[in-house]
Amino acid sequence: MNDKILIVDDEVEILNSLKIFMEFHGFEAEVAQSAKEALRLLETQKFTIALLDINMPEMNGIELLQEIKQMDFSVQVIMITAYTSFDKTLKSLQYGAIDYVLKPIEDMNVLLELIQESSRRVKRWRKVLKDSVFLKK
Repeated sequence: MNDKILIVDDEVEILNSLKIFMEFHGFEAEVAQSAKEALRLLETQKFTIALLDINMPEMNGIELLQEIKQMDFSVQVIMITAYTSFDKTLKSLQYGAIDYVLKPIEDMNVLLELIQESSRRVKRWRKVLKDSVFLKK
């Protein structure tokens, strides 16, 4: 099963380029132009990784991060933003983001490495959880 990545950004060009890049590297990718659209996708689909823009209208990426972690704590969240502050970085990490990437993304290989590492981590966790459930029976 391919890992499924949720990409959330209010900029269509970024959504499209990240989706193409992820699919080229063997990931299944869904895109959302708003946090509300992302939440609807999260209700019906299981994602391994989410790439979230911080600055979006209506609900920002940090608020969306909190919602995602309440829905499924195992989703690995990477924040992406063109505008950052110490406070936003700290809150992102505090609420469970595993990393922070600045836009424009100058080296897509760095992002790819983060995603591949996150994918391995989730697979390891899911195996441990599955094995521990079988051990209790």
